[in-house]
Amino acid sequence: MGAMNVEDRIRGTVFGQAIGDALGLGTEFLTRDGVREYYPRGLNDYDQIIQDRHRRRWKEGSWTDDTDQMLCILDSLIEKNDVDVQDIAHRIYRWASGGGMGIGRTVRAVLSSPGFLEDPHAAANGVWEQSGRKAAANGGVMRTSILGVWNYNDPIKVRENAAAVCRITHFDPRCVGSCVLVCLVISSLLAGVRDVNELVRQAYAESDYHDERIRGYLERAQESLEALELDEGLDPETGENGKIGYTLKAMGSAFWALNNAISFEEGLSRVILEGGDADSNGAVTGAILGAYFGYSEIPRRLVSRLRNKNKLENRIEKLIQLL
Repeated sequence: MGAMNVEDRIRGTVFGQAIGDALGLGTEFLTRDGVREYYPRGLNDYDQIIQDRHRRRWKEGSWTDDTDQMLCILDSLIEKNDVDVQDIAHRIYRWASGGGMGIGRTVRAVLSSPGFLEDPHAAANGVWEQSGRKAAANGGVMRTSILGVWNYNDPIKVRENAAAVCRITHFDPRCVGSCVLVCLVISSLLAGVRDVNELVRQAYAESDYHDERIRGYLERAQESLEALELDEGLDPETGENGKIGYTLKAMGSAFWALNNAISFEEGLSRVILEGGDADSNGAVTGAILGAYFGYSEIPRRLVSRLRNKNKLENRIEKLIQLL
């Protein structure tokens, strides 16, 4: 795989994440039936996104907190030329303190913990313990894609980096495992692996190191997109839920797309039309599909109409120089 090919996949990963996030906002917190009602012809562009109280907080073509937090990690990598957990934690904290629009409950709880800036892992562990070791939200996996790019030729480093950065806010082994699996797939794609069956086989093997429940969602992803129940437990009246923001749903949707997508746009579209926590599912799916198909296969309109795309370009150039 030539240098241009690797660069195309790196660019595809970053833009894929941001585009999946920005387009997924359009169906976030909607049930599958609600999505059909609002978007009977599908959702193909940012200007189609309904402008309700939730969505109008973002300008057209904007990504949300998923990519904001990914950029906290990327900016730290560029400045430190290393994975510096303390620095990333400070950047996420500063982002949240500056408004942090869209911030999830787990991230907010951990950032609010006494001692977070001194020892983020201890703060995250404390919040997880308080939940009865049940909290396994997708706030770690939605931002993790860039750690599949960093050190992509060294799977051991990719695994360590993904786990360490996930635990800044999300300590549950399902969260850690889903971050590691997503990053390893991206790193393998950048390193030239094209056999999807081999990638899935590796993911099954890796999942068993982390938590037995991960395997079940990989199996669901093999079965069908519907089996993942991405809008599970979503109240169509209030948008309240207890299940849609589950880390294994976000991971599972991306693995379904890896197995089944015939193009970047088709795979992403299928995932976000399922509703649920669609910006996060879209971010993870978009990153993996961007790594698989490459930036050159992402529709130009989704790139050109992405707000603040120049912020991505500038960072990608610096990242590629470092790599």
